Amino acid sequence: MKQKANNFQLMRELGFYQQAAIAACLLERMLPNYQLFSEVSEFGDGAALRHMLDLSWEWLTVKKAKINFPRLAEELEPLIPEVNHFDMFGVYPAVDCATALDAMFNGISQQDSSEFINVAKISQATVARLIEYQAENDDITSENELKKLVRDHPLMAYEMDCLAELIELVSAMQQIERAQMLQLKAWVQQQGLTNLGMELV
Repeated sequence: MKQKANNFQLMRELGFYQQAAIAACLLERMLPNYQLFSEVSEFGDGAALRHMLDLSWEWLTVKKAKINFPRLAEELEPLIPEVNHFDMFGVYPAVDCATALDAMFNGISQQDSSEFINVAKISQATVARLIEYQAENDDITSENELKKLVRDHPLMAYEMDCLAELIELVSAMQQIERAQMLQLKAWVQQQGLTNLGMELV
């Protein structure tokens, strides 16, 4: 299995649009976390974030598409929940999803591919947070033990494997057009799970 740092390095070596395509796929796996939180808490707007992610795909596949990403970032801001306003774990993955979408917008509007790497880092951080949350009642006495638990957890292994698979899939794509988008979205559906192991609807 490829190590985390190797995945990020391999992603950095890809082209701008290839990195953006990976970020969009990772967001597809994070979006249900926001949608579920929004449904349960009656905060935010899962459909709005779905539309924003669709516009990111449109930018990727229709090179002349005129989309105002700084404006989208402004529209996204009020839909990001305040962590201390909600007494439920689900607020954290929801914030992570919105933050990752904001990073996607920044990457596109500033032509900064490091923001697409940030999407991958945020997705892994979401997984790590869930593992730590589930281990709160376990007898873990040191930071190193906790780090090892996170690193060796099946959910983290799955997250890293998914990123490695995506890198392999996208690296073979010379351009990202509609056919490639459909192939990538089909890959997400085939996984059948969000980054937190929830079933995709």
